[in-house]
This record gives sequence, structure tokens and C-alpha cells, in this order.
Amino acid sequence: MSVIVAIKENGVTYLGCDSQVTKGGARSSLSNPNNYKIWKVKGVDSCYMGSVGLFRDSCVLRVVSGFVRELDVLHDSIDYEFVVNRIEPMIRDVLIDHKFISKETPYETMDSKFLFVYKDKIFTIEFGAVVEHDEFVALGSGESEAIGSLLTTSKEEEPYKRIIKAIKASAAHDIYVDYPIVLVDTSDNNFSVITEENDKRV
Repeated sequence: MSVIVAIKENGVTYLGCDSQVTKGGARSSLSNPNNYKIWKVKGVDSCYMGSVGLFRDSCVLRVVSGFVRELDVLHDSIDYEFVVNRIEPMIRDVLIDHKFISKETPYETMDSKFLFVYKDKIFTIEFGAVVEHDEFVALGSGESEAIGSLLTTSKEEEPYKRIIKAIKASAAHDIYVDYPIVLVDTSDNNFSVITEENDKRV
């Protein structure tokens, strides 16, 4: 599994994720940008998606065009209703097309959870349900530790520091979460990577 953390502050959403993947009894870290568990949605600024669960799902979703169209941005129509009516069905359809979930029982067999972020709007998509979050969220096998950390850190702290602390808390107690930590926010398209060796921020 994995952990993804998102925090909303002053009109910007800050995101972070770990980089570990497992296969059987083996684990490895995905350091190539094409493999990050959070990625920029194609064709639109300030919009990101993320996935925890089966890595195969993020592989196909990250290259899909059309999740958000230019007209959607111009009409400022990216809201809860948009995610329910467009994003969730598109995710399901892509996974069905790749035979990653069954058309007969798409919700019960969906193996991953998804994050969709636009500017300061944060949504999680799980088993067909869409939830909008007001302040922060953590998703994945290490989400309990991450949420615990976020609840105990001050809102006065820099959002990235809170995210790093949350992911480190997950890594300390969940064998499926580990460095490097990948960070990005909706005001800047540049990803940054925090390794265990260069982690001087927390």
C-alpha cells in the first residue's frame, strides 16, 4: 500500500506521498517521476491526482487525457458535483477497459483509493463514493498514523513540514510506507523529493 497526505491552506493544496512499493516479500522505492503516487492531471494547471493500492491502477490513470477539459476550467465547474459525475465514472471506466475491475461488480472489486485535487479542493474516491475534505486528509495503509500526526501538529507550521511529519509517522509504524517523500502543491508544478539522507526539514 502507501500513504498520500493533502493539506489545504490559504487557497492552496499541499500534497505529499511516500515512494515504497511491495511485491510479495520484496520492497523497492520508485524514484522516477513517472512512478510517483501523485501526478499532475494532463492539460490543466493546479490539478493533481493520486492513488494508493495497486500500482497498476495509477500507471494507466496518469496517462489519461480528458479528466478535466479547458471548458471546465473556464466555466469554473470543477466542484463536488463535477467529481461525482465526471472523475469517478472516468476512473471506473478506465479500470474496466483495462480489465482491472469487473464491469459487473466495479465497486466491490476496486482495489485502489484515489485522490483528486484542484486548487484548494480536496476529494477522495473510494469504492465509488466521493468525499470532499475541508482541511486535510490521508489515504492509504499508513493513513491512521498520518491523521494522528496531522491532528497533533500546529496549523501555524509550514504545510510541508506537517506532511513530512505525517508520512514519517506512517513509515515508523507501517511496513508499506517509506522514503523518499514526494512533495508538490497546486500553486507550483515542481515536485520535490525528500530522501532519508537529506531530510533536514523536520
